[in-house]
Amino acid sequence: MKNNTINIAIAIFLFIAVITTTLMSNDRTGVLGPTDSVVLAGSDGDVTIKNNDGRLSWGDKKTSTVWSIGFMETGKALSQLLKAEHFIEDRDDLEEELLGTISETRSALEAVAEEAKNLEPDNPKRIEIRQQWERLYDEFQRLQKIGANARSVLMAKQMQESYEEIVEAVNVVSERMNIDIVLRFIPPDGEFDQGNPDSTIMQIRLRTALRLPEGIDITNEVLAELGLDDE
Repeated sequence: MKNNTINIAIAIFLFIAVITTTLMSNDRTGVLGPTDSVVLAGSDGDVTIKNNDGRLSWGDKKTSTVWSIGFMETGKALSQLLKAEHFIEDRDDLEEELLGTISETRSALEAVAEEAKNLEPDNPKRIEIRQQWERLYDEFQRLQKIGANARSVLMAKQMQESYEEIVEAVNVVSERMNIDIVLRFIPPDGEFDQGNPDSTIMQIRLRTALRLPEGIDITNEVLAELGLDDE
């Protein structure tokens, strides 16, 4: 009986020693592991946590993986990128082209209006002048609409190019900082631009994070990658 008790005690001691050696790489550092997986028991079944390509995972699906997250204030970068010299030159060139296109019609309108002022109220030519002015004004409005569309197309193109630059910089920074997901946001404590209720509610909606821990806002790192200032 005594021998059996001693044998059981030795077996338990050896078992504890093996477990301790497996899970504790160094008892002075307090680092557990290495181990292939950890099983957590639960009333609805066990959960096995393991290392899947350097990330904690509790299943084979990507949705069963812990992803690291960062936040980026895209507006800071976008506003500066749109001030790039080559963008400004393209906008100025378009304005000059549009001004040249519309200036002839504007001059004609002014000439017709001046001629109408010099006519007597009962002069039959006033009807002809009025019709001429209406045709010129319709043409002037058409050219204005064409100009507005051309400005919108150019601005959209420049914004898309700037956005692509931001995404590229975000990817570089994310690789360096081992970040998987980056969300665009406006800091919750950022100032509101004065405007109407529609613009205000949009600014509220863009504040996707009402609270975030220090260190996951990577805006400054991305700005530095783009060579921009932290305004």
